[in-house]
Amino acid sequence: MGASPKQRMSAVERRIQALQLHLAGVDYRTIAKQVGYADGAAAQKAVDRAIEESIARGHEDIDTIRTREVLRYNRLQAAHWGKAVKGDTKASEIVLKCMAGRERLLDLAAPKKINIQAQQLGDEILAVLADAAGDDVAHGASP
Repeated sequence: MGASPKQRMSAVERRIQALQLHLAGVDYRTIAKQVGYADGAAAQKAVDRAIEESIARGHEDIDTIRTREVLRYNRLQAAHWGKAVKGDTKASEIVLKCMAGRERLLDLAAPKKINIQAQQLGDEILAVLADAAGDDVAHGASP
């Protein structure tokens, strides 16, 4: 007789699953039963350790964090996509929020229009500064 699926899960995978259940509001006793811990106290220790590991990973580079968040949006969108395309309004809202979140994280939005007058004013200021710098050089001042 082989090992059960719970026994095959690595300790890390079990902690991650326990943390996910905890974040979903599941009590420690139920987490222990579902994930395979001896009791609620063991499940709580696993959740605490997973949180500590998560905090330690918080120092990851921004690209790694951004990629993980995009993957989470993808997963959440995939879970609601079928209902959304069948007309479920709530699922459609979730899908749209996932799309907006990905757009924000990946900076996919079209460039914003700039105020042409502000651009012209900026150009004029740069020209005046360039002229002033040219006058200083012409009169012997160092640039």
